[in-house]
Amino acid sequence: MVFRAALALLPVLAFAQTPPPDVEQALRARVTQFFQYHVEGGPSFRKALELVAEDTKDYYFGAQKFQFKSFHIDTVKFEDNFTKAQVTVTGERVWQPRPDFPPTLITTPMLTLWKIENGKWVWYYNPDNEWLTPMGPSDRSKIQTPMPSTVPRFDAGQIASAARGILQQSSIDKNVVTLAADKPSSDQVVFHNGQPGTVKLVLQPPPSIAGFTATLDKAELNANENAVLKFHYEPSDKQTAPPVELNYRFYVQPLDRAFGVTVKFDRPANH
Repeated sequence: MVFRAALALLPVLAFAQTPPPDVEQALRARVTQFFQYHVEGGPSFRKALELVAEDTKDYYFGAQKFQFKSFHIDTVKFEDNFTKAQVTVTGERVWQPRPDFPPTLITTPMLTLWKIENGKWVWYYNPDNEWLTPMGPSDRSKIQTPMPSTVPRFDAGQIASAARGILQQSSIDKNVVTLAADKPSSDQVVFHNGQPGTVKLVLQPPPSIAGFTATLDKAELNANENAVLKFHYEPSDKQTAPPVELNYRFYVQPLDRAFGVTVKFDRPANH
């Protein structure tokens, strides 16, 4: 009898795990409306405030807002008897690390939190919840200090130290390369992505030195992947000699961190 009763409950449990179609449709419509306002930008950022929970309006009002070129909903996961949901969204926006750099279109994954308030789905922010960043999922297990029950106060030095720790997860194998000034030569630098998610490398525009090139074997890296930055110099009889050395940079987005490489041009002993 117990076995038959358990079998009879299976359809009920399966149904309970499936949201009613109108509930998911309503949620997707609100998410779409919210992010469409962020595609329109400008005055529409204020319109999006109508889709923000009461306990999050102050946070949204004061937070930096990005204007997206496009977006799409990836997944929807319901909680608390379909009164809350986690919605993953991928957006595309323009990023420009420096004024002298060309604008670049980047892809940003986001985990957004939604709940029903006054009968409608609204976006809300929970600082204690796991989240996705543009570099991938955060991993609290790597934090050695137990999370406090109250929000701690940090001074500027602590914040700067924490930021340096995050940035130092990525590195280059050397910061000096040497090229021959009188013959074709090449050298390279290997960049390692120590971030837990995807990053994109953007090269500084090459200096106006004839025959000098700097190229990447790949610009987008997943976690723990490497990219090779290759330097090459091809001299010719008609061009002036290169400088003794030059400073070259490339940038890691969305961290907006710069890595510097010194390029030295080795001259023959009689020069």
